[in-house]
Amino acid sequence: MNRRKGSIRPNPGFVQNLISWWERNGRDFPWRRTDNPFQILVAEMLLQRSRSGSVGKVYDKIFEIWPTSRDIAEAEISKMEKVIGPLGLKSRAARLKATAEGWAKCEQVPKNEEELLKLPGVGPDAARATAMAMSWESRPCIDSVSVRVIRRFLGKMALILPDDQVAEVFYSRVPKDKWGTINWAVLGLAAAICMPQVPRCSNCPIADDCKSGQQS
Repeated sequence: MNRRKGSIRPNPGFVQNLISWWERNGRDFPWRRTDNPFQILVAEMLLQRSRSGSVGKVYDKIFEIWPTSRDIAEAEISKMEKVIGPLGLKSRAARLKATAEGWAKCEQVPKNEEELLKLPGVGPDAARATAMAMSWESRPCIDSVSVRVIRRFLGKMALILPDDQVAEVFYSRVPKDKWGTINWAVLGLAAAICMPQVPRCSNCPIADDCKSGQQS
């Protein structure tokens, strides 16, 4: 770690350790095996307030029935509600349909966070996460799960910073083309090792660089 007093900027050496762990232990979801930005956007919209495992089943069903954005744009909303129903919040069916309609009307495929935000139904979290996954120009983002891991990693000083600044500090030491992978790796770490109550620091691939881990 950078040992300057008051500094919370991480040493960039943690990146490869985390990626190596992720490659061996990362959970496999279909939206992590595609470079189709629309499919990733749909996943990110569904992942808001829903578990990844549950989203995986619904995601597969959606693209089995409606393979393209145009298919979703033309879908019957009642049928979409039934497919999305297991996740709760059936209103997301209408949002997805509106997003697909906007996407289908685009003359060119959106290629950055700002263009995604112009689509109906797309919020900043889904837009930024999609841009990160595609390695587009965007600001870094963290959610309510990954922020737990990152605040612990950066240490006590990070506790007083807003989420956006925490993300900026953490991702300032991550190569831009690795943002998406690191985002998924952090989420995997949150689920498997950096637990809410009792983190398993002895099994953590970045414990040596973690401010909280050094204190345990």
